[in-house]
Amino acid sequence: MFYQAERKDLNVAITGDSLITRKLSPYTEPDFLALRDLIKGADAAFTNLEVVLGEAPDYPAEYCGGNWLGVPATLVDELTWMGFNLFSTANNHGGDFGTGGALSTIRELAARGLTHAGVGETLTRARQPGYLELGPARIAIVGTSASVPHGHAAGEQRQDMKGRPGVSPLRHETVYRLTPETFALLPKIAAESGEEAARTDRIARNGGDPPKEGEYKFLDARFAVVTPGSGEGPQSQQEQQQQQQQQQPGTWTEPNKKDLDDICKWIRDARRQADFVFASLHAHESNLTQLKPALFVEAAARAFIDAGADAVFGHGPHILRGIEMYREKPIFYSLGNFMMQSSTMQRLPADLYTRYKADAFQSTPADIFDNRLASTPIRSDPIYYESVLVRLAYRGGKVSEIKLHPIHLGTQSARPEQGRPILARGEMATKILEDVRRLSAPYGTEVRIEGEVGSVVLP
Repeated sequence: MFYQAERKDLNVAITGDSLITRKLSPYTEPDFLALRDLIKGADAAFTNLEVVLGEAPDYPAEYCGGNWLGVPATLVDELTWMGFNLFSTANNHGGDFGTGGALSTIRELAARGLTHAGVGETLTRARQPGYLELGPARIAIVGTSASVPHGHAAGEQRQDMKGRPGVSPLRHETVYRLTPETFALLPKIAAESGEEAARTDRIARNGGDPPKEGEYKFLDARFAVVTPGSGEGPQSQQEQQQQQQQQQPGTWTEPNKKDLDDICKWIRDARRQADFVFASLHAHESNLTQLKPALFVEAAARAFIDAGADAVFGHGPHILRGIEMYREKPIFYSLGNFMMQSSTMQRLPADLYTRYKADAFQSTPADIFDNRLASTPIRSDPIYYESVLVRLAYRGGKVSEIKLHPIHLGTQSARPEQGRPILARGEMATKILEDVRRLSAPYGTEVRIEGEVGSVVLP
């Protein structure tokens, strides 16, 4: 071998969402610095940058990802001090300050030479991989978000019109599956409510495709009747499970085909251009329980692996979800929060004051966060402040080790401290690792716990 990269050996640190609004470098707790050492000790270190860099560089967008997160650009320097060198910007906050905010984030990252993906000047630029040049490997990162507020998605360029800066979206289709008895009630409800007459009129005036056989569209939602399977079907266990799900009443989701094909095109492109390819997927969407990702998220993550990704880094719901080993490659459906400092923002749009029933001129940010903490479980439930740092090792291009280091974000701490990560110890560390083990079991993934560190048992 002439080149180090030909060995295909790599160590990667992986985290979830970083909602950073304050400095990190002043702190010196031993368990905080030990966490930093784990990150800096990796060749590549990833986090989802869930803020807009530039501190309100443009007017706040009408729709945001929950709170308008515009922060000083220098805070990304705190993340590089922590050891991060690989970023996704595709998430539900990427367009909080409109196209100007998206461009500001890109500009600030580029000025620092930082590798990022997921937000771009046009849809194609948002879809394209970012590349990190290292001695051990050339790494590609492709970023996309399934959770995209109205107006945040990037738009494509044309010969006669500029593209729109924004986030690389992964949209999805939803079908509500009903038993034949329940399905038969829909046309009756539509007729009695007048919706059927209104729908017929809309189609007559504006056009539209008739519903597919076995489906009915009601109030802009798709419903399908459950039909028993033939008993002859796909042979793989995964495909059999999918077929069984389709034959049960419930909510079925699948990735938008055009978005999925487009994202996979760039993963395949990166596969030919890099030694390692990682896909980042931001998705709040769930299936029945918040702890389990929506069906389309699972389908998309597996498609990313099929297209050539070496691993999928999932985040979005701000809680832990399971780990799946698919084709001997890891899918982390959500690594929870790495940082959650959104309750110490200093400047907020008037819209947020209105949302939380506060006077936009007399109230202060602390008033908003008091109201928000009182009404929103995401700010008070311990599960939003417990997660893991993953250390992923490759030897000869194959996964050789997956270590899970439990962290907490000041689970029971006061607001000034809460949101900053630190290694979990003792009972809390065991509890977090037990959560990961329980959430991963349905995917056939075994997690072994040894002291305060977990590991995925490799196939």
